[in-house]
Amino acid sequence: MKVLVLGYNRDVDVFLPDGWAHRELERRFPDCEFRVYKRGQETLEDMLWADVVTGHPSRQMLRQAGNIKWLHIQSAGVDGYTDKSIYANPNIIVTRTADVFSFAIAEHTLGMILALNRNFPRYIRNQSMHIWDRGIERYELFDSNVLMLGTGSLASEIVKLLKPFGCRIFGVRRSPEPVEGYDRIYSSDQLHSALAEADYIINTLPRTPRTEKYLGADEFAVMKDRAILINVGRGATVDTGALIEALAAGKIAGAGLDVTDPEPLPADSPLWDMESVIITPHSSGFSEVTDRRRFECFSKLLEKFLAGEPLDYQVDFSRGY
Repeated sequence: MKVLVLGYNRDVDVFLPDGWAHRELERRFPDCEFRVYKRGQETLEDMLWADVVTGHPSRQMLRQAGNIKWLHIQSAGVDGYTDKSIYANPNIIVTRTADVFSFAIAEHTLGMILALNRNFPRYIRNQSMHIWDRGIERYELFDSNVLMLGTGSLASEIVKLLKPFGCRIFGVRRSPEPVEGYDRIYSSDQLHSALAEADYIINTLPRTPRTEKYLGADEFAVMKDRAILINVGRGATVDTGALIEALAAGKIAGAGLDVTDPEPLPADSPLWDMESVIITPHSSGFSEVTDRRRFECFSKLLEKFLAGEPLDYQVDFSRGY
């Protein structure tokens, strides 16, 4: 079996030529041939050589490489890889990385909520200017309403961290069937009713044609003026212009953004200078143990693929994730 491995990041990554992951793959799978490159360094000859590819390969090359049987994306999001027309092999299996980033993202989400709740950005700015000001508005997470947009595995980890704070947890999903850990589930057509009740809105949605600009001006208009939005899903699920207007007009109290639209966020975006906004560069899923989990996810799937067993975490092309 010929396996092409492409690093997730260009220079600092677990999957790099002659790195520990490269050596460990060769040790665990002695009957496989491996080519390991930094991201973006693959050639068409590499793609035509491979039976299996992991990483984020060139979509143009995928259109010519009908030999590839399985593509494993090294992220939870599969933006750009859900259109079957980009694959020369109509029967290709595409999987995503799962159960790897959720723990770190959940902690990051809680950290953003608490920081915005207690107005830490303003305290930090005041500290830099040696200002002692006790009259800053603050909120409590205890006994509040939290709305999860999306109720998948990432949302479940976030809910576990929120429960000890005595929050009421609501969720929005396509169908309103009950979900364990949630006090109430709203269907998608009840979105506005759900938003109107929420003190915190946590967006974990993937980017699909259906979720593009899922939160726009109409949605911000029904939110509480004390509502805080946390986006750890995809930037394009929020209308950036409408978000800026809502924050500037005080229609919502704040936002924690690990993802933006576009990315990177332009240097002249008003979001950078808003005191009620925390921005992190799409980094919430990474920690000192993420690389090991990412490696183990691919390794376990490769074992199954070589054994002819069904693969977990397959992309549903009809849903777009």
